[in-house]
Amino acid sequence: MSEDVQATSPSQALMQLILKSSKATGQVLAAIQAAQEGDAAASQDLLTQAQALNIEAHNLQTGLIQAELQGQAAPVSLLAVHAQDHFMNSHLLVQVADILIGQAQTIKTLEEKLEKLEKKVGEIA
Repeated sequence: MSEDVQATSPSQALMQLILKSSKATGQVLAAIQAAQEGDAAASQDLLTQAQALNIEAHNLQTGLIQAELQGQAAPVSLLAVHAQDHFMNSHLLVQVADILIGQAQTIKTLEEKLEKLEKKVGEIA
C-alpha cells in the first residue's frame, strides 16, 4: 500500500485525490493561459507543476487500488466516484494542455516570422 494511503483513512485519501487533482487542473489552466499570452517559460513551469501534482494524485489512486487488491477496499461511494472523476479530468487535461501549449508556441513563432517577412516586403516595395 502506498505511503499516502497507509497514513490516512480511505476517505482522507479520496479527499487528497480530489485536492491534488483540482490543484493540477488549476495549474494546467493557468499554463494554457500563459501560453496563449506568449509566456512560454511560465507556461512550462505551470505545466510541470501540474504534472507533479498529477503524479502525486496517481500515486494515491494506485495506493487505493493496491489496498483494494489486498482486501481493504474502500466502499464505492459518491466521494470515491467524485475523486476518480477529478483525477481522470485532470490527467486528461494535462495531456491535452501539453498539445495546446505546443500549438500556442508554434503559432507565436509563426506570427513572429510573418511579421519579419512583412517588414522585409514593406522595405522592398
